Amino acid sequence: MTLPPIEAQIKPFIFLVIFISIISLMIIYSKTNTNIGNRNEIRAFKGMLISFMVFSFIDLRQLWGESFFTTFPYLFTCAVIAIGFLSMTFSCFFWFMHVFSSLNIKANVLTIGRFSIWKVLILLPLAICVVLLFTPLHVYIYDPHDPMLFKPAAALLLFLDYIYLILATMISIYCKRRAKNKIEKKKYNSQTIFIICFTVSGLLIGLLINLPAIELCFIPIVLKLFVELQDSQIYTDVLTRLYNRRRMSEFISDELPSCSKENPFTIIMIDLDFFKNINDILGHEEGDKALESFSNAIQHAVDSRNAIAARWGGDEFLVAGKDKNLASSFAKDLKRETEKINDLSYTPSYSIGVYECTSSSMSFEETLVQADTLLYKDKEIKHQEYDAFIDKLNSIKAER
Repeated sequence: MTLPPIEAQIKPFIFLVIFISIISLMIIYSKTNTNIGNRNEIRAFKGMLISFMVFSFIDLRQLWGESFFTTFPYLFTCAVIAIGFLSMTFSCFFWFMHVFSSLNIKANVLTIGRFSIWKVLILLPLAICVVLLFTPLHVYIYDPHDPMLFKPAAALLLFLDYIYLILATMISIYCKRRAKNKIEKKKYNSQTIFIICFTVSGLLIGLLINLPAIELCFIPIVLKLFVELQDSQIYTDVLTRLYNRRRMSEFISDELPSCSKENPFTIIMIDLDFFKNINDILGHEEGDKALESFSNAIQHAVDSRNAIAARWGGDEFLVAGKDKNLASSFAKDLKRETEKINDLSYTPSYSIGVYECTSSSMSFEETLVQADTLLYKDKEIKHQEYDAFIDKLNSIKAER
């Protein structure tokens, strides 16, 4: 039996790898929604998936081998090469945006008036790539008549890609150091190896010429990242990115048995006041925005302490920990952080109940009742400001 030429055997393999790559990415894309992450995180992750899909479609040119560059018109081959390069740059850009969203930093921190320095800085490498690839400057990147010849300026494209990758890796390492459970640490570990995957795929391109080497690298890592993104949500509230009720319940149950007068355990219950009125007057989108901003303030107030914060449900939050200064200083810290909020047209009003447990015999439910009782005492005081706060909301609505 005479076997077909090696070229004829490789083409079905190329098609199969690319087909599986595209189908896998489409499946992951369809399952990626805001149930497993915040809007910015998911939007960026989807952008990365689309970039990889575009790259996989472009890689179908490998079915023609070297004849692709002589079979099709010059401008078409230039466009295919340029889109292939740019799709990888976009994947690096969206990867950075996905990782950056973990920090919950608002882009307007680098804004002067209406001019966003942040947008300029983050889009600059992407803009340079577009200019290099889709203008006559492309002749310094590659020669479409000799596709195996990449000119020295191609290294500039790689450098611009690595700007995004290196920054994303630095953020992942930082977030890993701040992580307070094994699931989060595992997630950030996977993020840090993304740059390794990208580097290995680049090396394989040089060794496996005209074969879908990049697909063989990025599909496993994308699948792993997606699975761990789902796993990390077991203990995370989708909207606020704080821990959820399940995680806080486990934490308190674990810590209460070891508390004492010498080692007290503090439970703080917080309620965002007039939240229903924010939804009714300014809309539910503004309500979500208020929850996110207020959650960020709570998280910043506990970042440097031996404590964790969680969304307990609706507009209620819980902070708990064995930091000795937590009970005495948290209220002051939270007030300072809420005054820093600059993406709302008003300063959120909230009530707080701080209970310091010094007896290991108290149950989980008993400590919550104590904190809740103190919360409602504060709420009675804060509700005296109801009319002034509603007037503020109505004036904001009238100005829109």
